Amino acid sequence: MASSVILLLLLASAAAASDLYIVTSGEGNGAQAFGRSDEEVQLLYQEWVAKHRSSRNALLDEERRFEVFKDNLRYVDEHNAAADRGEHAFRLGLNRFADLTNEEYRAKFLGLRAGASSRSRRALSAGSDRYRLRAGDDLPDSVDWREKGAVVGVKDQGSCGSCWAFSTIAAVEGINQIVTGDLISLSEQELVDCDTSYDQGCDGGLMDYAFEFIINNGGIDSEEDYPYKARDGRCDTYRGLFTGSCGTDLDHGVTAVGYGSENGKDYWIVKNSWGEDWGEDGYIRMERNIASSSGKCGIAMEASYPIKKGHNPPNPGPSPPSPVKPPTVCDDYYTCEESTTCCCVYEYGKYCFAWGCCPLEGATCCEDHYSCCPHDYPICNVQEGTCLQVTNTLCLKFTSINLLCSHYDSRSRPGAGDSS
Repeated sequence: MASSVILLLLLASAAAASDLYIVTSGEGNGAQAFGRSDEEVQLLYQEWVAKHRSSRNALLDEERRFEVFKDNLRYVDEHNAAADRGEHAFRLGLNRFADLTNEEYRAKFLGLRAGASSRSRRALSAGSDRYRLRAGDDLPDSVDWREKGAVVGVKDQGSCGSCWAFSTIAAVEGINQIVTGDLISLSEQELVDCDTSYDQGCDGGLMDYAFEFIINNGGIDSEEDYPYKARDGRCDTYRGLFTGSCGTDLDHGVTAVGYGSENGKDYWIVKNSWGEDWGEDGYIRMERNIASSSGKCGIAMEASYPIKKGHNPPNPGPSPPSPVKPPTVCDDYYTCEESTTCCCVYEYGKYCFAWGCCPLEGATCCEDHYSCCPHDYPICNVQEGTCLQVTNTLCLKFTSINLLCSHYDSRSRPGAGDSS
């Protein structure tokens, strides 16, 4: 293989091929899937939903999705029947896009904007010899860069037209491994967020422009540092060593926590206070040792720092715990939580066989064995549902006997139901 042959990128027309099984919105709606009963089609759809759309919430759209699924299933069946007759060299199947029309598929997942490139237009009109086999070239019968360790695992662009970014990053990951031996997963999201001069994030772009962005940017972040989110976002502009322009009209305080050098450029390590999603995990590296005595962005103009000579005072230890109020005792068998009042909910003669806990301290228990009133409104008016003093307030309810039994079964007096 000629040494100049390193990596080949292919642009695929993903939705224009006549054999693609995603149909248009008006094609064959309602048609019966090829040779299948309604029950079989419904079962296939439910199995497909369980595998590919288990978290779907769009219930109102379900009938529409099912009709599109049937159209695509019919197309798949007809194509595969023709393949069995030898009319096609490949077969089709139902993947994650099987309930989308062509229009929906293009809008959500296709983002290549080749028509925007003057280079692409020139290549289409004049042709290109770039990949033409030259005399004397000795190429191998097959090449698979996966076997050579130059291909990162398959990623998922989600419902974002960022295929251009994934194509670009895959090629850069490959050439980086071929040259350095290091296979590093790189950031598509940085292209989506930051390469906006010509490319348009989830609305599409072109690999040529993305390559130019990476060159002008001095590289691209790793996937770990700038993970993919499948949506347009704000560009994390402060990654890298900041050498841009800024004024010296001081209006913000930061902290210098170190310094260093990179590629012959000296820098300060500066801690900001705008959260970890700003800059490099909340920090910025600012150019150091510049010609101006005020420093980059005036960092050297009014610098100050503390001095400490003594030791810290001894640790006084933990504060003493607050006194714990004892529980409210109802009788020899019952207690309620602290700051509550015991109220009898089942009484016979002078004995109470079940208690409830009014959520007020020092409360009055009402005669209905269901309600209680605060101590400063001690008169129960059960019929009106109020507690009386000078003004009225709503009557408070304590725990009913049914709820009491389910949560406090140990409160039944021995001999009156379950034993404690």
